[in-house]
Amino acid sequence: MHTASVAPPSAPPPCTRTPADVEALLPALDDYVDSFAPAFMRADQLAWARRYIRGLLLPLPRTSCEPIALALDVSVRRLQSFISERPWSAPAVTAIHEQRVAHSLADADDGVFRIDESALPKQGRHSAGVAPQYCGALGKVCTCQVGVFVGYASARGYTLLDGQLCIPQGWFADAHAALRAEVGIPDDLTFRTKPQIAAQPLAALVARGSVPGRWVATDALYGNSPAFRTAVDALGKWYFCAVSCNQLIWRRTPAMTIPVWSGRGRKPKKPCQKTPTNAPYRVDELPARLPTSAWTRVTIKEGTKGPIICDIACVRVTEAREGVPGPALWVILRRNLDDPTIVKY
Repeated sequence: MHTASVAPPSAPPPCTRTPADVEALLPALDDYVDSFAPAFMRADQLAWARRYIRGLLLPLPRTSCEPIALALDVSVRRLQSFISERPWSAPAVTAIHEQRVAHSLADADDGVFRIDESALPKQGRHSAGVAPQYCGALGKVCTCQVGVFVGYASARGYTLLDGQLCIPQGWFADAHAALRAEVGIPDDLTFRTKPQIAAQPLAALVARGSVPGRWVATDALYGNSPAFRTAVDALGKWYFCAVSCNQLIWRRTPAMTIPVWSGRGRKPKKPCQKTPTNAPYRVDELPARLPTSAWTRVTIKEGTKGPIICDIACVRVTEAREGVPGPALWVILRRNLDDPTIVKY
């Protein structure tokens, strides 16, 4: 971020690429696909991978196997076989991809691991984890699969790194046992929340150490989970997480004490506040408590319609966790210029 005065919006840059420019990228695309050859177990899989990747980039209403095969004038059955029946090594694909990311995008100081979910609408009920769930692409609840993904971004670009399917809790009921077996869900898999799912591939990425980065950024679904943020902290990363407006905080860490034993029953072990009236308050009470000098006007990025400008305040607080002081953190408040009542935390 940098400080800036309000600037007039600018028009988005014109697209100057021609069809010939796009055609010229195809050899580089093939070279990219070829780099994954060690992950394939059959020689013909590489050629089908090239076709499939090109098909995904075609301007088709649907980029499933059949429309892609028909557009490329290849066998629908053989393309389907490549996707669903010809095995390849997923860990090998991941390792090769991470090596490429490390070479082209890595930034040890300012690299950001971005945690988010994405949904894929589905018809029927015979896909793993499919259920009525919120789909961001459609803006409503629909029958879909939901995955939790780890992305990576730096000043040099951005990409996806890893992801895991989210299996809704209802799928673990006894009534779904046969369906779980049919779609190949492992017997030892148990229900996990999305923050619990996200922590696993992130920890694995950090353990492999191939892609460096300092930050983990999430929306409030993950930021509202103290356990997830604790897991990120344990990995030695700095987190930048949105939280809901009802997050409880103290401006100053309250003094705690162990109550004096009355001589009856068990001796107290759980600390409590010395001043019980010093209750934590909601983070959305902070804006009214801050002086005007606490706010700084900044440009946070260049949008398609011009710079995005807002007011920012950074406040040191102590998080309240189950009524007792948690870690000392920075709360960053982002206030909308057009409507100052709109604040994000």
